[in-house]
Amino acid sequence: MRVTEMLQQSPMNERATKAVHPIRNVRVHGRRTSVRLEPEFWEGLNELLERENVTLDDFCNHVEARKGDASFSSTMRSQILGYFRRR
Repeated sequence: MRVTEMLQQSPMNERATKAVHPIRNVRVHGRRTSVRLEPEFWEGLNELLERENVTLDDFCNHVEARKGDASFSSTMRSQILGYFRRR
């Protein structure tokens, strides 16, 4: 087993990841849910929302409409990254 695989499976690593990936409550089509993202993605999301004058709820609805089989958090990251790559 590689070191990276061991670290990924380590319960301590899971706790450390949770500590540095804050959870925030958001609304998707009026339903409350929790999202865990890295601080850099939360910063990027806040900047995106401000630049585009979009509410967090509207952005979350946009993400939900595009997520397909992926998780909501993964799709959110992809949408944020895509926004900044196109700029």
